[in-house]
Amino acid sequence: MTIGVLGTGGIAVTLATMFARAGHEVLLGSGAGGHGVTGVTGATGPKSESGAVVTGGCCEEVVARSSVIVPAFLGVQGAVQQLRPWRAGLRGKILVDITNPFTGGHIDFVGPWAVGGTEDLAAAFPGARLVGAFKNVWWEAFDGHPDQAVPAIQVISDDPEAKRTFLRLCAATPFTYVDAGGLNQARRVERMALSGVSSPGVSAA
Repeated sequence: MTIGVLGTGGIAVTLATMFARAGHEVLLGSGAGGHGVTGVTGATGPKSESGAVVTGGCCEEVVARSSVIVPAFLGVQGAVQQLRPWRAGLRGKILVDITNPFTGGHIDFVGPWAVGGTEDLAAAFPGARLVGAFKNVWWEAFDGHPDQAVPAIQVISDDPEAKRTFLRLCAATPFTYVDAGGLNQARRVERMALSGVSSPGVSAA
């Protein structure tokens, strides 16, 4: 399956690199026509050593060509705003929410405790198949330092097949993933990023 990562900032490039090294075809979308692909380490030209294709393009093209979309925009509202033009193109596709509803300075969360960011994104794009992941870790945890312990990555979704598909795509990455339940667990999982706590989740059978 083709994985489309939208954005060319640090987290976008980090995730694109990770999925490419795991052997997946990765498209990196940006407003500059995908020129950010040059920042993907582990990719030489259009192909990495594993043979995975890493190409760049505009976000609209990436959404159209990808089965799994990972928007790497600032915050839930930023993701909603940026994704709105491609609402129709997201229908039926797996949309992976990596955002956290932080306040300025990353010291607290906005919105009520009972509602998580992934739930907000699901409400904005009801045709997409929402999966929440990478919320309980900071993206710097993926920088490869041997002394940097990466906690188990909590994966949430109300779509069991979308969750299983995402977990299969992540199987070849060097991290541990757990099924942390449905979207009603979003707020709990998101708060782990600030607390530094990771729970064992439930079986990802």
